[in-house]
Amino acid sequence: MLRGNSQVLMARFKQIRPALFDYCMRMTGDAMKASGIVQDACAALMEVESGGGRMDAFDDIRAFLFREARILARDSWHADTAVLRNPQLVSGQAEFALVRLEEIIRQLPGELREVILLVERYRFSPQVAAQIAGFEVAKFDGALAAAWQQMLIKLPPGAVPVGSAGLPGPIERLPDYPEPSMEHQMPVTNLGEIMEELDTTRRSVGVRGFWIFLFFVAVGAGYFWLKHYPRH
Repeated sequence: MLRGNSQVLMARFKQIRPALFDYCMRMTGDAMKASGIVQDACAALMEVESGGGRMDAFDDIRAFLFREARILARDSWHADTAVLRNPQLVSGQAEFALVRLEEIIRQLPGELREVILLVERYRFSPQVAAQIAGFEVAKFDGALAAAWQQMLIKLPPGAVPVGSAGLPGPIERLPDYPEPSMEHQMPVTNLGEIMEELDTTRRSVGVRGFWIFLFFVAVGAGYFWLKHYPRH
């Protein structure tokens, strides 16, 4: 059972999870990969907690998860997503302007796509967004300007993809990519319980016993993954 700050972290994670998956999906173009990254980012968050670190502010937790996701997926980040389709925008009921905006964002080069999403969709400040992306501020500002330039060239005349008077802009209004069914995912609560168990074991059995326990956890996780995601 989760206790104390772990409960707070898991509650925060559940709030952030839809946007985090959407970010991973938009950057990797792979639903299963994005889902795995989200779960690994959660495990990293709980590991910080079990190691004695604390993150209480919602914005700090959110920035940590986005940054961790990017680190975890460094080899598949900035994937070509031109052919990606958001099922929430497939039906004839979707606004044409949103469908077109989604298409334009998908077609942006990965680096430009990332910076525009971090600032205009997920509403990070440019400084925090630069840290998440691992860019120097000057490079980030340049990439953001280039992203806007490419978008404005492709948007219909008069279209302004930003909000006004505190209202969300069109980029924020794009629907999140839906995460796959939880059937083949390790439940979030289990991840938290594993990290709590790791912390308890580390204190009670010492370093050697802890690493033995960690080995068996890794074996179990590997079995879970192979069972649900066999290679073809």
